[in-house]
Amino acid sequence: MTTYSTSYADRTPRALARRLLHTRLGRFLTAYLEMTLAIVVGMGVLGIVWDAAWPGLTGRPDVMALTMAFDMTVGMAAWMWVRRHARRHIAEMSAVMVLPFLVLLVPYWLGVLPGEHLLTWGHVGMFALMAAYLAWRPHTPGGATSARSGDGVPRGSRTGRLSAVLLVTGAVLAVVGGILHPHEEPPNSHEAVFAEYAHSADWVWVHDLQFLSATVVVAGLLTAGRALQRVGVPRSLVRVGDAAAAATVALIAVNMAVDGVALKRAVDAWAAADPADRASRFAAAEAVRWLEWGVNSFFAILLGITLMTVAAGLLRQAHLGAHLGTRVRLAGVTGALSGVLLVLNGLTVGAHGFEPTALPLVASGLYVVMALGIPALDRAVGQAPEHRPSAGQPVSVV
Repeated sequence: MTTYSTSYADRTPRALARRLLHTRLGRFLTAYLEMTLAIVVGMGVLGIVWDAAWPGLTGRPDVMALTMAFDMTVGMAAWMWVRRHARRHIAEMSAVMVLPFLVLLVPYWLGVLPGEHLLTWGHVGMFALMAAYLAWRPHTPGGATSARSGDGVPRGSRTGRLSAVLLVTGAVLAVVGGILHPHEEPPNSHEAVFAEYAHSADWVWVHDLQFLSATVVVAGLLTAGRALQRVGVPRSLVRVGDAAAAATVALIAVNMAVDGVALKRAVDAWAAADPADRASRFAAAEAVRWLEWGVNSFFAILLGITLMTVAAGLLRQAHLGAHLGTRVRLAGVTGALSGVLLVLNGLTVGAHGFEPTALPLVASGLYVVMALGIPALDRAVGQAPEHRPSAGQPVSVV
């Protein structure tokens, strides 16, 4: 029988790619690409936050440069923390990213450097210094030297997987409901949007679908609380999340009753009213719309608080081994960001109504990333407490 040597087997494309990634050049390129993507995400997410919370903040080139430097640094630092880099390396890389913008502000304020060149050369200097720093001080994530604590651990629970399925299913149903909901007219142009709503023949069941999506999401969050409790998260934190989830589903029920029933009746009555009664009917429909603003505002705020509570529980488990710890950290960070964006969106709705904004869309994307990390808790259930490394405790290499 013919046999093949191990060296021949190791020449497979996957093995060659693995060895290439473990070279110094491979580690450098991987780290640089990861940080670049984190910078783009941080700049995009926080840019949406600034546009919603502080319109016109970046009107001046120097303020825009400092804001962008802050956004990019936060994204990079958050990803380095998720990947278990040392605090010293996170601080040094943050300084490297901000330094070019700070240096170039001096010639800009002296009138020597134009505003558009401040942003251009600031980014060029930032990426160049990032590459130089990574080449001078190559450092790998802490998880790269950690034991694979999830390997061989018996699955003591499938609660985390069930939570992820419910959360993602709820998100998909919410997207479908949003697509089916009439959305051609600007939502704050009441006369136009009321006419659009009055002509909708699917209004009630679309809102039933939206209510179903919200209840599935809340069920997923409650199930996530059970998964967190099984891995040792304090019961008090889980109870806070349960209370926020219960209030959330109650408010979405009220929201759907106001929007899905009362508002539809009001706009139908306005559309069918005699010319002499249209003004009073319109005022009644607008009052219902304003009531919807208030209920929807508090629903979004409570959903954000619930997500942040789950994220806090996930971050308490961020000390797990290499693979599990990275997934749980990423889930915790994205869940917290999603919660903050939802709270901000709720405040915006309460103040200005349903103005077009990307906040809910970005929050939903971050929330799905969080959901996909929750099943990692199932593998942690089987770990005995003495086998779980505490925060900052070194883990032996297998």
